[in-house]
Amino acid sequence: PTVSHKMATISSRIILFVFLTATGTAFVPSSCSRLPRRIGRCSVNSNCRGQSLSLVTEEDVIELVEKAEDLWGRVEELRKESEALSLQAEDVGTETEAATKEAEASLKTGSISVSKMADAQEAQNKALDLGSLLEAALRKSEEADEVEVLAEEALAASERALEQYLIDFPEAAQ
Repeated sequence: PTVSHKMATISSRIILFVFLTATGTAFVPSSCSRLPRRIGRCSVNSNCRGQSLSLVTEEDVIELVEKAEDLWGRVEELRKESEALSLQAEDVGTETEAATKEAEASLKTGSISVSKMADAQEAQNKALDLGSLLEAALRKSEEADEVEVLAEEALAASERALEQYLIDFPEAAQ
């Protein structure tokens, strides 16, 4: 390349930089979020002032994709834990039903004895265990729902970052 060609390339880059800065169409990462931000579009309350102009890099995209993958992995883990607790609760529910029927039948016959009271106490304890398991399964399911929302947001952020990366580095699409 000749000197005039190099000067033309440098000149066109300077013009592009000035255009992007003036029109506010370049990506500016902010401390508020790893999502693409446009110059001049940060909220009044955000910490975006004084940010230097930068482009979305391949590393930025990979970081966001990995974050989304980690969150989806956590969702899957929480769903499995919830399912395991539900299955355990089902087993305890069956045991509770049998213990309750046995205690009820024994209390209806004859006088009350220590043995009959122990049967009733066992049925009551199983019912409490069942309630605890169901509550834990529900908590895991709700936590999975919350993490799933975060995973969806992370996935959308990675898709936006990829789109911006392909704009910032069109040669990467080829």
